[in-house]
Amino acid sequence: MIKLDKQLFFIQLLTIIPLSLFLLIYTQYYIISVIPILFIVYNIYRALQKLSLSQYPSLLMILIISFLVYAFYELGSKETPQTFEQFDTHNSHASFNLGKVTQIDKVCFYTGIDNNSKFTLNYLDDTKPSHFKPLFHYNKNFPFSFKWQCKDVDIHTSKINLEIIDGSLMMGEIRFLYNDLIHDDLVIDIQTDNTHLNDELNAIVDTSYFEGMFFDEIYHARTAYEMIHGLPLYDAAHPNLGKLLITPGIKAFGMTPFGWRVMNVLFGALFIIVFYYFALQLFKNELSAFSSALLITYSFMHFTQARIGLIDTFGVFFVFVSCYFLYRFIIKQQLTPLIISGVFFGLAAATKWSAVFASMGFLLISLYMLATKYPLTPRFSGYKLLIYGGLSYAVLAFSVYLLSFYNLYLETGSLKAIYWHQLHIYNYHSMLQAIHAYSSDWWSWPLNMKPMAYYREVKDGLFSSITVFGNPAIFWMGIVAIFYLIYIVIRKATLEAVFILLLFLALYLPYMFIGRLMFIYHFYYALPFMILAIVYFWNDLIHYSAKFYWALYAYLIVVIALFLLFYPVLSGYKVPISYVTDYLVWFKGWRF
Repeated sequence: MIKLDKQLFFIQLLTIIPLSLFLLIYTQYYIISVIPILFIVYNIYRALQKLSLSQYPSLLMILIISFLVYAFYELGSKETPQTFEQFDTHNSHASFNLGKVTQIDKVCFYTGIDNNSKFTLNYLDDTKPSHFKPLFHYNKNFPFSFKWQCKDVDIHTSKINLEIIDGSLMMGEIRFLYNDLIHDDLVIDIQTDNTHLNDELNAIVDTSYFEGMFFDEIYHARTAYEMIHGLPLYDAAHPNLGKLLITPGIKAFGMTPFGWRVMNVLFGALFIIVFYYFALQLFKNELSAFSSALLITYSFMHFTQARIGLIDTFGVFFVFVSCYFLYRFIIKQQLTPLIISGVFFGLAAATKWSAVFASMGFLLISLYMLATKYPLTPRFSGYKLLIYGGLSYAVLAFSVYLLSFYNLYLETGSLKAIYWHQLHIYNYHSMLQAIHAYSSDWWSWPLNMKPMAYYREVKDGLFSSITVFGNPAIFWMGIVAIFYLIYIVIRKATLEAVFILLLFLALYLPYMFIGRLMFIYHFYYALPFMILAIVYFWNDLIHYSAKFYWALYAYLIVVIALFLLFYPVLSGYKVPISYVTDYLVWFKGWRF
């Protein structure tokens, strides 16, 4: 009788079956869904041959592949317009000849960078020679960059003129469409001297997230494009590194939705690997490490944030790596991990100032080590620990932060420009006065009370949404785990418990003192440490009784099942409206 490693085999099922279900339910690649199952069959064969099952590192790679499949599926188009006409008050006119009087039911245009532009479209009244009537007036104070915009009309004409009134605008393509009895949105042939407005006929008119920007992509991804082309930078509300990290994807795949989102996906996948090895350092067992990696993989918030052309995923990644090397420093008591930790902290701050809150955790951990007389080598004992910490997290990190503005220094030749950038960042966030339907208070984030819809569209009875919030099984279990950690720290204060708890509190509690508009996605920086708290909690339960192994597996199944259930509102996947209202809206505040 062959004895099967049941625990490892069950983890394999948890790793592989969700990928197969996803391929079967949400994609057209039904046949491919069989391939992951073959991996399980292969391991059963190995067990029958008295060979070992595939181990955790192999399963981690499958977990990474699963995340990449989930994230890359319908991530965004690679075929949006790439050539643009530049319009301003000096080049303010374009004409479109239709050849004959034609019915027009819709006008669509793809804008690039929009600097407070105002323009009009006028059409020729063919019953009155040389007489033009207004078709519509464009006056957008909001920067609708790199996306299609459409306007329903009802006219008959043979010629249309565009005239810029104010501001400047990059326009990629313009389409005039009509509907007949059989087809919708048929493209009308036009002739124009502005060739870039009609030279990419394969570009599909689509106003959804798949073909254009949404939410703060209009700031961050647009600024990445401006960095590449040496244009004035639109977004000065954050440091520059996050936008710089978006640029490789744009250079590789063009200024397309896929191009400005791909780097976030890659960092999101890399984050899972770091998460596994950090948890392995903390808990010293592979099951806990793999559970940690699985939880971040199926975290709603990490998944959604990693599929958008924003900067938060980069910042969270750098903070987490910095904490990982800080922990290695404490365990190894070698200078190199502390230096690396400081470098990554500088990179995190150079991405987004939210990362700076981690410094409070670093300081509290140092004070804990001094107060409890944690065994340190003579090189780092006593006040020397604070000196080395200051050199790493102040001097070195600040130097890295300054170096991230090297391009700004080259452009201006002045350090004063860097100073004014910092002042602008501070003034923007400290003086921001705004209201928003999806804003929420800091205390409500772990409760998952108010998700934030980045994108929402209802069309032809189908609902599409990209929403950031927490996997309920992770957020609500996380509340329990955090209180358990508080109890542990009070009772016996293990290094692991103190490390996780202090960093969670440092990255979360400062928001109670911030008066500006806030959203649930601000909780993203604290989320990884909530997950580590959950795994710590389960680790202690399993040490108390081996029976809790099966409770842990049941919990992981719930986490995965909720991810598959809510995938449509996390990703923009189109589903009937009834699916959302009947199965996903659990509470009144959940508006996807």
